Amino acid sequence: MNISGSLCENGGLVRRRIRWKLSPQRERKAAESSPIYISNLISANQYKGNKRKVPPSIQILPPNGQIVTRKGGPVSFECKANGNPTPTVQWSKKDGLLPSGHQVETGYLLNLNEVQRQDAGTYQCTASNGIGQPITGEIKLHVLYPPEVSVVRTWVNAGEGGEAKLDCVVHADPPAEVMWYQDSFLLQPTDRRIMTKMGNAYSLNIKNVQSSDFGNYSCSVSNSIGRDKRYMELSGKPGPAKITSGPYSNPREYDLQWTVQSVFPIIEVRILYRKIMSNASYHHPGHWHDLLVKPAQIYDPQTGERTQRFRVTGLHPDSVYECLLQAKNQHGFGELSDLHQWTTSTRGRYLVRSGCARPFLAFKAFVLWVAWRVV
Repeated sequence: MNISGSLCENGGLVRRRIRWKLSPQRERKAAESSPIYISNLISANQYKGNKRKVPPSIQILPPNGQIVTRKGGPVSFECKANGNPTPTVQWSKKDGLLPSGHQVETGYLLNLNEVQRQDAGTYQCTASNGIGQPITGEIKLHVLYPPEVSVVRTWVNAGEGGEAKLDCVVHADPPAEVMWYQDSFLLQPTDRRIMTKMGNAYSLNIKNVQSSDFGNYSCSVSNSIGRDKRYMELSGKPGPAKITSGPYSNPREYDLQWTVQSVFPIIEVRILYRKIMSNASYHHPGHWHDLLVKPAQIYDPQTGERTQRFRVTGLHPDSVYECLLQAKNQHGFGELSDLHQWTTSTRGRYLVRSGCARPFLAFKAFVLWVAWRVV
């Protein structure tokens, strides 16, 4: 039996036509029959010579598509790809960027040197070679790490009879056990002391606050890998004052303004200030002036802040000053404020409003009066 074949292209498809020639014994019986054809339809641009185009296929390593590791260790993902032509492999992370900060990286291997907890998730490898559709496989990375704890506020102000809420945020895998301490005593839930959890946020809610509730608290967390602890304070004392005045003042006076967190009224405020520079070429800190003042206050019940102001007088022109504040209520003095500095203007120049951040200078009133008389 002889076989002859040919290729013909029609509408983007290739038809292989094969003619079978029968033996002389059967030729007579088939004389009146039509020739036999076997057809195989494939894409014309995928059939060149005798080379076969093969769409991509991949093999994920590890085969189960799961990797469990500890924080800080190295991890390698492998994605073997086959096909003709050789597929290109690209890595990406589902719902995020790769640890390198890139959206996509190319190569059969993806190496992570020091795995962090944020690196956990699903990694995808996609192989493509222009034949058929790209194919994607997934590897899930599970990172085990010791607890990491942060607190929302390190200082919480409350008054007797009111409520207080202490919060800490915990990240841990395996899940961690969270315990609350007041000083060194382990706390248990009561009708007045309620412990709650919402996602990664843990809270200690104290109702009907008593003076015995004031003190230092800690959020202590542990799992099978490690432990962590963060501290916070529940206090009836004022918080540190936040000075809101600007960096410039009139030659001889400065309007000092601040806010302080305090449930209770402020009884008095200590103002410490000194001159630290007379001009650009002279720098010698002077002695501290210590004032105890009782300025008026405006209370905002929404924020728990009290706003106060005091005018400091007897300053020297063209000088730099610094100050500290400390507020006191019925529970005592709170912590000192951050150091604040301001500069007095030169002699003969005044600000429209002392303490403003962007000074507008004007001449002395008598200079204006003289100018008016001259005109």
